[in-house]
Amino acid sequence: MSSALLVIDMQNDLVDALSSERRDDLLAAISELLRDARANRTPVVYVRHNEDGPLRFGTPPWEIAASVAPLPGEPIVEKRFGDAFQETDLANVLTDRGIDELLVCGMQSDFCVVATVRGAMKRGYGVTLVENAHATYASDGKTEREIIDELHRSLRLSGVPILSVDRNT
Repeated sequence: MSSALLVIDMQNDLVDALSSERRDDLLAAISELLRDARANRTPVVYVRHNEDGPLRFGTPPWEIAASVAPLPGEPIVEKRFGDAFQETDLANVLTDRGIDELLVCGMQSDFCVVATVRGAMKRGYGVTLVENAHATYASDGKTEREIIDELHRSLRLSGVPILSVDRNT
């Protein structure tokens, strides 16, 4: 089996809407994942959302945050839906690289991250979600922590492993 790190929607507009502490923690965790993946020659695949609003193609808010930006040759899959597999070439990008396992991180936990995790499972990929390398915003009277805890419970029940990045090693 061959794995890849899948970095979802780490775009300026989404990342900048987080509190500064949460943003710094998220960027540090994903930076660590990227360092490890690149050091181990694990493929890194990016996903970037496109829409008519703030994440409009080619605008500064649409760009991937500089501290976690792709290196030359790392593919970026452009998407319009929550599930990064829906009407994109993500499956082809993964197949071309012999990828059947995904380590997932990024934005927004309760939208694009979970939709892509479920889309990957539906297509037969092994998926692991990195616990401290995805984020969302408080909504509907729930804190971010409550939303993420509910998401983790649901995914664990579906058989998705959830691990944490240890930034002290």
